[in-house]
Amino acid sequence: MKKYLILSLTLALTACNMMQNDDDQATAIAIEWGEAFFNCDYHAAEALSTPDSRRWLQFAASNTTQQDLDLLKQHAAEVEATDFFPEANDTLRVVELAVRNSVKPTIAGEQPSQIEKAMFRTTVVKRNGSWLVRMASLPRSEKQSRD
Repeated sequence: MKKYLILSLTLALTACNMMQNDDDQATAIAIEWGEAFFNCDYHAAEALSTPDSRRWLQFAASNTTQQDLDLLKQHAAEVEATDFFPEANDTLRVVELAVRNSVKPTIAGEQPSQIEKAMFRTTVVKRNGSWLVRMASLPRSEKQSRD
């Protein structure tokens, strides 16, 4: 009986550690992806994204101007994870990112500016043993509550 109890506890602790390791990996990938994406390094962001995200990265790159890049050279975007939402399965995580100094989207001809701080939720999925960001659209800033 003691052997089964010890075995059960060992398996539970191992599963817990594996889940924590997955959580840490998913969060690290989300941060690394965010640093690449919000600093307009779309090739690096693509390496951290699912293949179906490529079209969104191409769209973002096609709308990035030299003025945007020059602005980011002066003040690079900074990314940190602020929250984490484990989903109901073991291959999906949602990580909330706080991004400072991201370039504000503009229409053609407008002067680019930076946003002091914005919040984004990033979906990270496990594919073939690796965590990757899955883009279903371009990142949109989450609304801040005034509570």
